[in-house]
Amino acid sequence: MMIMGPFHRAPSLNKLKSQAAPYALMGTAGGGRAARALRLLLLLVLALAAVEYLFGSILDASPLRTYLYAPMHNVTPSIKNDKQIMAKKLLTQGTESVTNYTHTTNSSNKNPAKETFNMTKPNLSDDTSTPLLITKIMESIKNLVTTEEDFRDEPSLPLCDEMPPDLGPISVNKTEIELDWVEKRYPEVRSGGIYSSSNCTARHRVAIIVPYRDRQQHLAIFLNHMHPFLMKQQIEYGIYIIEQEGTSEFNRAKLMNVGFVESQRQRSWQCFIFHDIDLLPLDSRNMYSCPKQPRHMSASIDKLNFRLPYEDIFGGVSAMTLEQFTKVNGFSNKYWGWGGEDDDMFYRLKKMNYHIARYKMSIARYAMLDHKKSAPNPKRYQLLSQTSKTFQKDGLSTLEYEVIKVTANHLYTHILVNIDERS
Repeated sequence: MMIMGPFHRAPSLNKLKSQAAPYALMGTAGGGRAARALRLLLLLVLALAAVEYLFGSILDASPLRTYLYAPMHNVTPSIKNDKQIMAKKLLTQGTESVTNYTHTTNSSNKNPAKETFNMTKPNLSDDTSTPLLITKIMESIKNLVTTEEDFRDEPSLPLCDEMPPDLGPISVNKTEIELDWVEKRYPEVRSGGIYSSSNCTARHRVAIIVPYRDRQQHLAIFLNHMHPFLMKQQIEYGIYIIEQEGTSEFNRAKLMNVGFVESQRQRSWQCFIFHDIDLLPLDSRNMYSCPKQPRHMSASIDKLNFRLPYEDIFGGVSAMTLEQFTKVNGFSNKYWGWGGEDDDMFYRLKKMNYHIARYKMSIARYAMLDHKKSAPNPKRYQLLSQTSKTFQKDGLSTLEYEVIKVTANHLYTHILVNIDERS
C-alpha cells in the first residue's frame, strides 16, 4: 500500500480518462490515415499493372516500373545454353579439345533448323490455376531479372562507326609463309581467332566460315591477310576453319553447314561469311558486315579479269544473316565434287524472295591464290534441276556429321569433321 504525501495526491480516474482521450483519438486518426494511404498505394500498383497488361509497353519508361523491376542479383541462377558451355569448355581446357560427338538433325520436326540452332526460352509459368493478370506480371518480372554475368556483357564503349576511317584499296602478298610465324603475330586476337575492338563496341558479330582440305600453304597467307583486313572494319569476328577428314570427294557446301552449326555452338553470331581460302579481298571498303539482303562479296576476281562470269553467281565469298541462312535451310548436302552448290544456294534464296546484293565492282575485288582445279561434279546439273522442289528436305534439316576434334589455335578455330554419308 502506497501512502501519498500532501504534495502527491492521486489523480482521479475520470481525469486520467479525459487526459488520455485526445491521444487515443490522435492514434486512431493517424492509424486510419496510414491504412487509407496503404490501400490507395496498393490500388495504384494494381491499376498500373492492369494498364501495363492491357496496353503493352506504356509503362516501359515509368519510374515505378524501374523500381519494381530493378535487377535482382544472386536471385535467379544464370542459365547457360549449349553454345556458352562449349565455348567456356573450349577456352578453359587449353588449345585442344577432342570432342568425338555426332550431330544429327531430326528431320521430323516442323522447323528443325530453327529449333536446333536458336535459343528457346524456358516455360516461365506452368500453373494454369494462377489468375491471368498475376501470371502476366510474374512473367514480366522473371524476364527482366538480370544476372551479374549479363551486366558484364553489356557494352560499356560507344558503338563503332558505320563506316570506319581509313578504308580503301589494299595490297596482297601471295608469297608462301610459315604458319608458325603467322601464329605469333596479332597479339590482340584472342584464342580461337576471335577479335573485337578495344576502342568501341562492334555493330556486327560475324563468323568467317572457311571449308578446308589440303591447303596448308594457303592457310598461312589467308590468316596473315584477313586478320588486319577485318580489324580495320571494327567488327567482332571469329575465323573457323572446317576441315573435311577422309578421302571422299570434297563437299564444300556441307562443310559450310557444319561451320554454321559449330560456330553457333560457341558464340551467338549474327551473320556468316562463307569464304573460300584462296580468295583475298583487295579493298577494305568491302565490308564483312551483316547484309540486309544476301551479299555476293567476291564479284570481281583477278583471275577472271575482274568481271562477273554470270549474273546469278553466288560462289567464292558470300554473306548471309542467321535468319536468311536458316530460312533457306542452309546449303545442300548433296554436292560432292566441284561446282553447283553456289548456284543451288542462289535458287534457294530466290525461292524465298531474297535478291543478291553486291558492292561496286571497283570495291568487290579479290586476288585468287594459285591452286589445282578439281574435277567438276557430273551430277550438278541434275541436282540443280530439283532444288526448288527439294531444298526444304536437303540442308540444315538433314545435316549429319561427326566432329573429330576442335582446336582453338591463336588465329583460328580448327574443326576437323567426318561428313561421309552413312551407308
